[in-house]
Amino acid sequence: MQRSSPSLQPLLHEEADMSQPSAPIQSWDQLRKEARTLEGEIESQLASLSKMGQSTATLEDVGQEAKTDDLLKKLQLVITGMGDFIDKPSSTPTNPSMIHLLSRHKDILYDYTKEFRRAKANIKAARDKANLMNQVQDEIRTFNSGNRDNADYYLTERNRVESSHRMTDMILEQAYATRQDVSRQGRIMHGVNQRVGGVVSRIPGINNIISRINTRRKRDTLIMAGVVSTCSILIILYWMRI
Repeated sequence: MQRSSPSLQPLLHEEADMSQPSAPIQSWDQLRKEARTLEGEIESQLASLSKMGQSTATLEDVGQEAKTDDLLKKLQLVITGMGDFIDKPSSTPTNPSMIHLLSRHKDILYDYTKEFRRAKANIKAARDKANLMNQVQDEIRTFNSGNRDNADYYLTERNRVESSHRMTDMILEQAYATRQDVSRQGRIMHGVNQRVGGVVSRIPGINNIISRINTRRKRDTLIMAGVVSTCSILIILYWMRI
């Protein structure tokens, strides 16, 4: 009987539990039929896993991986049963075609195991990529949210500065208007003084009249001061005599 080399044993299935008790020996036809059925199911599962490795839509569904792994274990047990059937004497004689079929099923299991490992690696890579993309998107959203907050803060500060500028412009405009009013009033007073001076210079003798009036006012003031002083002295002397 042909057996797989030791180097191929890990590829047949590293997770297979060889300590499990062997199932009752079935007929060769039953074993072949079960092996072909399992191979068909495994091929279908591997096709689905290959699609999963190219898409991130169903990466969370790990049940399909477990199901494929169970099918590979079952196929391994069936192939082991086929080998036991050939090794043990039975009513059915062993022929080269049976050995060839057993070798063929082992090769198929070997290929399916490699394909399963490749699909698992692709799915893991797709999961890691999806997780990385989600992390990057979260960081981008966080960064954009922080930028929006900063933008709102800067916009508020800008509005405050513009409001201060508008108030300053209003105060300056009021100051300029007041300055213009004062300047205009100064010009008016200067014009009035010039007009009064012109009128005075045009009337003959008005300066002499004004000078006499001022002299008389001063004289009257002196007379009144003398009278008041004299009266005060007389009153004081009168009180002293009493």
